[in-house]
Amino acid sequence: MGTLRHICRNLLHRTVLSLGFQLSRARPFERAIRRFELTHDDFYFVQVGAYNGVTSDPFVPFLIEGVWTSVLIEPQQRYFDVLQNIYGDRNQIACRNVAIGPSDGTATMYSVREDAAGLPHWASQLASFQYDVIASHADRIPNIEDLIEARDVPCVTLATVVQEAKFPRVDLLAIDVEGYDFEVLKQLDELPTLPSFIYYEHGHLSEADYQASLRLLSERGYRTHSVNEGDTFAEVAG
Repeated sequence: MGTLRHICRNLLHRTVLSLGFQLSRARPFERAIRRFELTHDDFYFVQVGAYNGVTSDPFVPFLIEGVWTSVLIEPQQRYFDVLQNIYGDRNQIACRNVAIGPSDGTATMYSVREDAAGLPHWASQLASFQYDVIASHADRIPNIEDLIEARDVPCVTLATVVQEAKFPRVDLLAIDVEGYDFEVLKQLDELPTLPSFIYYEHGHLSEADYQASLRLLSERGYRTHSVNEGDTFAEVAG
């Protein structure tokens, strides 16, 4: 049986490679999205906290395919510029240099200074409306509080983003905003319809907020699955 499986697998891989593709094992959340794509001609994606559009981003393979109509949101100017350079020439992808906040206006964001030396590579991804989330990395970045800077950034609500993009709906909402994720989830009811899928970082939430986020999603008809130690995937229960 093992030999037959091996032969069949190799034959399938060779066939797919001959067509210019390759097979890889898809994670459960990827399979759910792929199944949805098979029955929908259009796919609408909003990513809150896109960073540079590549690093640690589980949706890069989908974006590269160029099928999704997307809005990628990143408030940090330096990394927004990289994001814009990567995706700015794609008509179906819009990049927004804003943050998602409780209202349209401005808010104070905390991040690690860009000119700080000797930091781990992931330090540049630390940007949040919550000072304590950034400061909580003191065990891995000594004296981090001396390296934190505050700056005002333009903010819009999630509903404003969707309205300005003229999306008829949001199929997938992805959130990675260093501890502010639950606050963004609280804006779901302001959207025209609930997203079919939600992927958000829970790793920086307090246990109370994480459990509250799960309840919020459950009350709106979502099934939730832990993708890894820090991220949660939610899909509308069918």
